Amino acid sequence: MGRGATPGRDDAVAALRAVVADAADYRRRHPRAAEVGGWWQQEPAVEVPARPAMRPGEGRDAAVLMLFCLPEAPDEEPYLLVTQRAAGLSAHPGQVALPGGALEPEDSGPVAAALREAGEEVGLDPAGIEVLGPLPPAPVPVSGFMVIPVLATTTDPGPMTPEAGEVDRVIRVPLSALVDPVNRSTSLLHRRGTTFRGPAFVVDGTLIWGFTAILVDRMLARLGWERPWDARRTVDPQDFQIID
Repeated sequence: MGRGATPGRDDAVAALRAVVADAADYRRRHPRAAEVGGWWQQEPAVEVPARPAMRPGEGRDAAVLMLFCLPEAPDEEPYLLVTQRAAGLSAHPGQVALPGGALEPEDSGPVAAALREAGEEVGLDPAGIEVLGPLPPAPVPVSGFMVIPVLATTTDPGPMTPEAGEVDRVIRVPLSALVDPVNRSTSLLHRRGTTFRGPAFVVDGTLIWGFTAILVDRMLARLGWERPWDARRTVDPQDFQIID
């Protein structure tokens, strides 16, 4: 999806709505597999694996906001909103993430939690956000969370200010850059004798990897926006940022 192939706003919103509908249909047809992250496999699972990464109720519920910013002006670049976590945090310092966090007792559900966290982290005003719907949960066993991504769009998110001590910067990643094969790699993290592999994106010197990259990778594929890329090209996260 180069600049000339980037879908217009209406087509992009239609594609995003179709993904939400597909996810809802998947949850109806395969509820048990959906609850353990089956929809987020490269090929959505129809059965619960013998050893799921996490079981229902095993981790704490959380939500993240996948906000696709789709300007109305055709000459403005559509982008995905992400953040860079503060370098001083004890968990995942300096890593690129989607706005979000754990559900709190006052949250009415994952949508409310995702919007609340985005407001706290970057000052996002929910008034201009169109929530398309929550997606099936995705497990993050390393931190003990079962995360529900909330898909949303906006024409303009308005001014945003990173929360001091939590977020170092707000990053607007052009969709054309995310789908450009030259920006795609396989992350190889070597830790305690084990090598962890996963999708990665390197855009203007910023690395997106780990859980966030998995969500973005799967979303691009579900949207039909993914372009063939060389999975043999690798990147070491330790060359870019602190690894906790």
